[in-house]
Amino acid sequence: MKARSKVVEVVLFEVNPGYSQKEAEKALASLNDVLKLYYGFIERTTAKNGDGKYIDIVYWSDMKSAKDAATGIMKNDIATSAFSIIKQESVQMHHFDTFNHFEE
Repeated sequence: MKARSKVVEVVLFEVNPGYSQKEAEKALASLNDVLKLYYGFIERTTAKNGDGKYIDIVYWSDMKSAKDAATGIMKNDIATSAFSIIKQESVQMHHFDTFNHFEE
């Protein structure tokens, strides 16, 4: 049985001009190998819309794990390389405590 998340991390952002969609997707996917190293990581989904906006949704077991990873990942060379494609002024990051889970 898969662990249930207690925290949902939502990051909205745009990619810097000059990067193709393929380059952006490759860089963002490279973060998977980094995130899975952090205690409390459960799952990640990344999506984009037609207007150049991206969303990254990461599920964590607890708030401490989510916040520790958010700090620690900034010291990881793979992650900082991937983050270079992101327009930093566009980043909106939020952590939410879950209170409801429904699946059929």
